[in-house]
Amino acid sequence: MIWFTSDWHLGHDNIIRYCNRPWRSVYEMNSVLLANANAVLRPSDTLYVMGDFALQRDTFESYAASLRMFCGAVYFLRGNHDAKQAKIDGLAMEFKHNKRHYYLCHYPWQQWRPNTVMLHGHCHDNPIPLPSDPRQHMRFDVGVDTEWNGRRYYPVSIEQIEERINGC
Repeated sequence: MIWFTSDWHLGHDNIIRYCNRPWRSVYEMNSVLLANANAVLRPSDTLYVMGDFALQRDTFESYAASLRMFCGAVYFLRGNHDAKQAKIDGLAMEFKHNKRHYYLCHYPWQQWRPNTVMLHGHCHDNPIPLPSDPRQHMRFDVGVDTEWNGRRYYPVSIEQIEERINGC
């Protein structure tokens, strides 16, 4: 299975208040986000993290190591709040799945090709209006603050993405 997530902001005290997250402490937030990922990820899965994973390098590295224990492959894309020294796999990635082309990056305003599904973070469930564009419905926020199938703070599966695309 392929999974996507973004905007964990591990170690970022203020994100709890900014995004009205339900936790009393950064420790609690970090623990729940990791436990939620562990609840859905399997050893054969791939996880794409679209930025803003952790502010501090040591936090980034320790939680990245934990994620790698849950699934087969983890790819990290740089967000604007990631630790500068952290090992990142790039700014954007592309792949094909079920004859559909996917473009992954942190920012929703990045350019992408027609007939391509864009998955991003950065918005924290606050839609960013873009110019009128017939491809608008092909852009999805996979950040943890965005609700998918009635829940928040979990990775989003490729199946959930495709269900939403087919429902458009």
